[in-house]
Amino acid sequence: MRWYVVDAVDKAFGRTKKCLFEPFDFWKWMKLVIIVMLIGGSGSNFNVGGNSYSSNDYNLQDSGPVDSFTEAFGGFVDQIPTGPDLGLIIGIIIFIFVLILFFSYVSSVMEFVFVDSLVGNDVRFWEYSRRYLRKGLGLFAFRILAGILLLAIIALMALPFVLPLIASSGENFADNIAIAIVSAIFLLIGIILVAAIIGGIISSFINLSIPVAIYTQTGIFRAFANVFSQFRKDWEQIIGYWFGRIVLGIAVAIVVGIVLLLVIIAVGLFILLADVLFYFALSAILPGSDVIIWIMLVPMILIELILFIFLLTFIALPARVFMKYHMITFLQQWYPDVEIPVFDVQQIDEEEEREVEEGEEESDREG
Repeated sequence: MRWYVVDAVDKAFGRTKKCLFEPFDFWKWMKLVIIVMLIGGSGSNFNVGGNSYSSNDYNLQDSGPVDSFTEAFGGFVDQIPTGPDLGLIIGIIIFIFVLILFFSYVSSVMEFVFVDSLVGNDVRFWEYSRRYLRKGLGLFAFRILAGILLLAIIALMALPFVLPLIASSGENFADNIAIAIVSAIFLLIGIILVAAIIGGIISSFINLSIPVAIYTQTGIFRAFANVFSQFRKDWEQIIGYWFGRIVLGIAVAIVVGIVLLLVIIAVGLFILLADVLFYFALSAILPGSDVIIWIMLVPMILIELILFIFLLTFIALPARVFMKYHMITFLQQWYPDVEIPVFDVQQIDEEEEREVEEGEEESDREG
């Protein structure tokens, strides 16, 4: 049995080489780096918050440590500012939340832009961005629903463990605190593992659905259904794909991690030394003006940090492109009903035909 996840490695490596190095195009790299940063630099965090209820009618002599905690917490709540300060805090929280949602939407659009750019080996940032605004919105909504579903699964997993602790948190709260902490640790580890597996499976199906949505002219929901239907027909290859991607991802991460570590040490030390020298130079020119010095130094440090992150993304770009090409190549073999017009398909077909013709000629000569 052929494993497509293995077969796709050589072809993905060749496609990465042709896309990035044959020939090397600096501006093409820059556009891909921006796309990758917009994909990886944003995300959605779905946090579930609860309301805290307190009462002033507790008798501390009768209730024990639980009500002592309630009184202390109630005093903390009473100290929370009300009025303009609270409104400002709420406004900042809402602004941050809206900003997270906005960049999550941008990330979803860039997922389509990245795939189409690699498939055609032609990066058209603004054209593709406008083209996939609607599909990106669908992916954004799908991810929110997937996140809510994952949170619901986590809550259902935790509920059987949390309810007994709540029920026994009365008189025996102090006695059960150690048991509760140990149980919470093991519960957290189990939930993280299960959530990571479920989240990884969902993310894998979503990533496979993006090219399907592009090249079948369907929405992400329909594409996801099609990919899941194909999974039911040929689930063995997907199982192999998951394990293969884990091994491949670890190998790529080790190589890239070593290179990035060397760059971080070399460039980081150089930047640190330059900043220290610049600080002492300003201190000599402007003695006793620490505020002015830091006003000049802080923007420079922020710019250096942004450029440093950009440099690291630039260096790690081949790994990101290779992994995406590997996914696309696997999808071509696993889901042949979807015609993905990769830029080198015609060239590969010609090479394969040439190899077949050469083999037939050798067979004729031997015959």
